[in-house]
Amino acid sequence: MKAHGGGAIVNIGSMWAHQAIKATPSSAYSMQKAGLHSLTQHAAMELADFGIRVNAVAPAVVITPIYEAFIEAEKVSETLAGFNGFHSLGRIGRPEDVAAAIDFLPSDQASWITGTVLNVDGGVMAGRNQ
Repeated sequence: MKAHGGGAIVNIGSMWAHQAIKATPSSAYSMQKAGLHSLTQHAAMELADFGIRVNAVAPAVVITPIYEAFIEAEKVSETLAGFNGFHSLGRIGRPEDVAAAIDFLPSDQASWITGTVLNVDGGVMAGRNQ
């Protein structure tokens, strides 16, 4: 990126790095994501002189195949639906919700954004319903 005059990096963080949730014990995961958020901010400062922007998105619960590692595949949708009320907008996220933010951050429309951790979380960090 330095050799080509700049670029953009988008890291994938998590709202769990911002807020602990007792229902989902995930200390190690959250610690790693908090470190990634810090890396995003520090790298943004270190790479700005090279025209490289560094940002992250921080999703809440998003339905993805990862849940099949510990929930039976046919029960993932039903299980995750239990988190709908956790999100201010009343539903869990979809991959395309997060993908839209990931597409935006490296775009020219975001050319003056760097060092930001963008919550893509259905409003969880604004306030939870439960």
